[in-house]
Amino acid sequence: MRFLALSTIEIPSQKYYTIPMIGIFGGAFDPPHKEHIAIAESIAKEFDLEKVVFLPSGNSPHKNLETPFAIRMQMLSAALEGHSFEIDPFEDAFDGPAYSYRVLPFLKEKYGDIAFIIGGDSLLALDRWREPQEIVKICPLIVIPRGTDTLAELRKAAAEHMRTKGGKIVIAEHTKGDNVSSSVARAKIALNMQTPEVLPSVQEIIKQHGLYQDYSDMIERVKGALTPERWHHTCGVVVSGLKINERIGLPREKVFVACLLHDCMKQSDRIHPGVPADAIGTKVLHAFNGAEEARIAFGIEDNEILDAIRYHTTGRAGMTVLDKLVYTADMVDEETRDFEGVEHLREVSYRDLDRGFMLCFKVCYDRLLATGKSIYPLSTECFNEYCKGV
Repeated sequence: MRFLALSTIEIPSQKYYTIPMIGIFGGAFDPPHKEHIAIAESIAKEFDLEKVVFLPSGNSPHKNLETPFAIRMQMLSAALEGHSFEIDPFEDAFDGPAYSYRVLPFLKEKYGDIAFIIGGDSLLALDRWREPQEIVKICPLIVIPRGTDTLAELRKAAAEHMRTKGGKIVIAEHTKGDNVSSSVARAKIALNMQTPEVLPSVQEIIKQHGLYQDYSDMIERVKGALTPERWHHTCGVVVSGLKINERIGLPREKVFVACLLHDCMKQSDRIHPGVPADAIGTKVLHAFNGAEEARIAFGIEDNEILDAIRYHTTGRAGMTVLDKLVYTADMVDEETRDFEGVEHLREVSYRDLDRGFMLCFKVCYDRLLATGKSIYPLSTECFNEYCKGV
């Protein structure tokens, strides 16, 4: 029998006893990818878990699940074939929203002593969970750093949660996830990009069921309006936007559509009525024109999406979160941006959107100043609000 050191219980004699633990690894797994497996293998070894149980989300109150439970189970079974992990379909039949504080007691009763495995982004957002103080009382939490998460920030967050809520939270020191997510994988599949993070057996099930094709018509229309190079950039902006959103938590559909359409008029000679006269003939025209195209041709009625497209080149005072996200994703696009300093901008942006946006905007504004070219008034207003004095 193997034991989990974090579950030791202190008694007056100062001796410690260990309790066998089973790791509960929850998630939508839509789709499952190689990192899920790597994390489970590493965390089982690092904490000497008796076993790891994968728990696919059922009626999730936090996620808009795009794929039926049965198909996600099929994909997860294919992904875990040949591994010793278990899959528990418990949440499929769970009555009502499957909040963790409601589900974990049943799992504890079923398996005995358990530990709940979560990502660093979940720890940082724990106060937004339903009844987080109850969750930490039920079982220990094992936290996996992901992407740009640092041990220092996660330890600080864990200490604060334990101080205010009790319980036991430990941060994995030898297990870390790359900035890979199912949300990004779905987008890449929809965009017909390569997805080496998804196992071939899972890709076959995705193809069989025609998954992740909700925006196929929009994608084909945008792709057809752009050169291959510009389309490649657009795909990179979608991917980077979704990665930035891992810490932000905006509705995925808003991020996807705004990033997908941001350059939809980049290579068009048509000019829609309503485009500001002072933008015509300038490099910012396509942003204003693109917002009108999104509204008229693509039927987008969400003003947040339209504004994010409209101001993704100029910026403005009073930027919304989505405005900042699309502007920043356009700047740090993983697929085509390789200028000096972009890796730093990308790293900062994935960790802290506000600071990443500020740095990205300052870089662009300083370049414009250096060229001596005229600067669009909205850009000056944006710089004065967010970057002056930086």
